[in-house]
Amino acid sequence: MRSNYLGKILCFSGRVATLTRWMAFGFLLVSAPGRLGAQSTLMDAFNPLGNAPNGIHLYGVSLFAGWESTVNPQGGLALPGRQLKGDGMFGGGASMGWAHSRGKYQLSIGYSANYAGQIRYSDLSALNHSLIISTGRRFGSKWDLGFSGSANLSTFDQMLFTPTLFGEMVAAPGSFDDLAAAVLAGKYSNGQLASLLTGAPPIESPAATALFGDRIFSSALSTSLTYAHSQRLTVSFSASAGRAQALKDGRPQTVSQPARVVPSAIGAGAGVSVSYSLTPRTQIGVSGSTSRGFSQIEQTYATSTSAFVGRTISRHWFAQGYAGSGFVTYLGSHHGGSIGTAPIFGGSLGYKMRAHTFMGAYSRTLSQSYGVGAAHAASTNVAWNWQPVGRPWGVNSSYMREQLTGGSFGGVNGWRASFGIGRNIGRQMGIQTSYSYGYYAMHTALVPYDSAQHAIRVSLSWMPAGERRR
Repeated sequence: MRSNYLGKILCFSGRVATLTRWMAFGFLLVSAPGRLGAQSTLMDAFNPLGNAPNGIHLYGVSLFAGWESTVNPQGGLALPGRQLKGDGMFGGGASMGWAHSRGKYQLSIGYSANYAGQIRYSDLSALNHSLIISTGRRFGSKWDLGFSGSANLSTFDQMLFTPTLFGEMVAAPGSFDDLAAAVLAGKYSNGQLASLLTGAPPIESPAATALFGDRIFSSALSTSLTYAHSQRLTVSFSASAGRAQALKDGRPQTVSQPARVVPSAIGAGAGVSVSYSLTPRTQIGVSGSTSRGFSQIEQTYATSTSAFVGRTISRHWFAQGYAGSGFVTYLGSHHGGSIGTAPIFGGSLGYKMRAHTFMGAYSRTLSQSYGVGAAHAASTNVAWNWQPVGRPWGVNSSYMREQLTGGSFGGVNGWRASFGIGRNIGRQMGIQTSYSYGYYAMHTALVPYDSAQHAIRVSLSWMPAGERRR
């Protein structure tokens, strides 16, 4: 199960010349296999366009252009003396990786770069980066060990057009049974769902911008150990650590930078869960976790326990719910505040049938989010994807909201919504038009403010035929 802190602190700076160098590098990657194809099969592992499961792969390349109502909303505190207007944007990106699996062992490395240029405010253009490493091994027939790490450099603009976790889950290929087993029982027969639910997650909420500002570097490590006592009884242990840091944007050194509410924060946590299958369609269990937050604002422990139940309702519906309690131990705080024992609860609902996939969830927990001290954290996630089999058109939409109350800064709120229409052009290309809206606010007497942004983007993407079939 993901750490609440790490679920918040993950997911890219540069100029057109930098983009040009990346495009040249991408051309070499694409053109090289054609010159090497006649060589021995040993070189298959170095073919970015090949279909072999192991080796280097080019996952895709994209270009985009669009418009946004406000350029890079200023997180932390508003920047005095400069009111930024709307602007046009352009850019492109590429993703590639390396994979190796043998028997009970697997290792994968993924890297993506995305350049986002501004037409009016060119000094705020940025090159965003993401690196993810994941490995796992099975020992015997009962033990599974997993490890993942990530590092991300991202901006608010990039986050608005990055799919949420639920958005990626509903878009992932696979059957209803794949999705239900992954969510309810933590059993993965679909590699894409496994990487989404066990890997280190990206930053999803605009609430992070309210505290760290527009440009954030984040990193995380996580590990898990699962013991399958029987086909029904499973025990899982997990541990994680992560760090988030506010970075300067592209303004010249002579221009004042906006102040940041939280310059940096570190979090760590550990948990254990026991899951039992009452029937093939019903899962029950208990879980416990503890986390520690470190920042200049506050240092606290948050501990919680809960019981959960999940059930496959029909061939197309599944649901899960949990309830419990938690408490907070304060080790040091500059702003006071106290949270005693408090209830935690939540639930999720999923649906998949032919062209439609839907997921929704609500949770209320005690969180160490973003280093602002332990707080009540309420989150809502909804996503829907429509992709008829054999049809070129598709529609997707998502909504997510995060509210933090009771921490060092009173109330922090952030939400975003997106809607997109896409069409496949042949077997390897696609075009999508997307609209996204992001909002964040801090309701406190210390630094009260809010900000919102509309944006629209048209993207053209290409991926190797082998990757589209995966």
